[in-house]
Formats: sequence, C-alpha cells, structure tokens
Amino acid sequence: MTKRRERNSRAEAEAGCREHFVDAALYDYEYRHRRADIHFYLQLARNRMEFAGGTILDLACGSGRLLLPLLRDGHAVVGIDRSLPMLAAAAQRVRRLASPRRKRCMLVRADLRAFALRREATLAVSAFHSVQHLLTDEDFLGFLRCARSGLVKGGWLAFDLLPPDPAWLARDPRRRWGRTVLRHPSTGKRLVYTTNHFYDPASRLLHMRLYYQPVDEKGRPSGRERTVRLCHRQLGPDEIARLLTVAGFRVLEVFGGFDGRPLDNRPGANDEQVYVAVAV
Repeated sequence: MTKRRERNSRAEAEAGCREHFVDAALYDYEYRHRRADIHFYLQLARNRMEFAGGTILDLACGSGRLLLPLLRDGHAVVGIDRSLPMLAAAAQRVRRLASPRRKRCMLVRADLRAFALRREATLAVSAFHSVQHLLTDEDFLGFLRCARSGLVKGGWLAFDLLPPDPAWLARDPRRRWGRTVLRHPSTGKRLVYTTNHFYDPASRLLHMRLYYQPVDEKGRPSGRERTVRLCHRQLGPDEIARLLTVAGFRVLEVFGGFDGRPLDNRPGANDEQVYVAVAV
C-alpha cells in the first residue's frame, strides 16, 4: 500500500470513530433501551467501591449514559471523552442533578490514547465497545497506559468489546440491513435507518455505514440520505490479554456477556467480551 493510500485509509477509519458521536440526541435515542451494560458496570462499581472508595474514571463517557447512573449511585466520577457534542449533552444532564451529586462529577475533553490524570482512581470503566475505536495496537496500548497511570496500584479497569463473528463479518457489503423507521428526537423528521458494512482482514477494521433517509408519512423519500461512518477494530481474547499484560495489568475475569457467563472461545458463542483487569 502506498503512503497516500495508507493516509486515506487511516483518515477513513478515523472518521468512523467520530461521525457517530456528532448528533448526541439521535445517539441517545437509538440506544435508549440498551441497559445490560449499565447494570453490569453499576454492580461492579458497587462491589469494588464498597471496599476501596475513591474515584471512578468513565473513559469515553459520551453523553453520560453510564456516568449519570454512577453519579446517582453516589460515586465520584471523572468523565473523559473527545466529542464536544457528547460532552455538552453529558454536562447538560449533570446540571439537572442535585448539588451534592453534581459536585462529585468532573468532565474532561481528552483523547483516550493521550490523557493524563493524577494517580488516584480505584476503578476505570470504558463501556459500549468504545475501545474498539482504538485502531492499532499502539492506540490500544496508549489507552491502557493512560488508564494505568490514572489508577492506584490494585485499581481495576473494566471494558467490553463486540466479539468477532465470522458469519456477521462476511455479510454482503452491497446489501442493507436492520431497516428501522424512527423520528429524529430533536427535529421530529421521519427517517428510515439502514446499515451495511465491510471488513478489512489486513487491518482488522470493520467499516460500517449507517444510512438515514428522510421519508414522508407514506414512506416516500423526502430529502437527501445522510451517511454516517462507524469503524470498529476486531480483537480476540488472546490479543487483549497480551496488551493488558504489556501495559501493566493482570486479567481478573473475562465474561461472554453482561449476565456474567464465562467466555466461550467458539466463534459466535458470546454476546460480548467483557474484561476486568487489575493494575499491578
């Protein structure tokens, strides 16, 4: 691959790590029913913080879908994200909390690959496949080392990824999937949502396209279709364990879903890959 093609490929992948997080209202609407991961991380925080106390780092906190429940549970939380629209949405939601809970929150704009916090947190979490936007081993190690530097020795790091599913990755990229009719929560416009994707085995990157077609009440197109890029790196358990070890962590537990089931190494057997590691 020429240097120009490499730059273009990287730019395409980077765009896929930003565009989905520009419209915070639509993002929140689309994932409003996703609760299993929130329940998992809340229980993890309760179990950990009951004995350790201290601060929680919410890494890639987005619009606050996990941050707010953690604050309501009484924890002190530092939320980090690089998307200004998502951070603005999180700040607006935090402002609605009672004063004691608001005072327990700090929001920081930073890149997961290069942030610096004092070594004081006892738990760091990165929910909803956020670490899959780390496009290379170097990116992932940068994230892990930053998280390690923000944790006390013995602090925990927890995160989740979608497990690679060969059958899903091999879907026909020319077809559209997941057709859904919705109304934009801010504009009220009626939209038809579809998606497709293609997988690049050389880079291990899954390039997704989310399509939003405005339609009238009869379902006829009524405006220009908008395309949003989304990119996820595909990683397996052995690779994750290796990177955690290099960055100064030891794996405590690995789950195949937010219900606590053990990870199953058979392709397509897991709903999630959920990792809990300790800083050593």
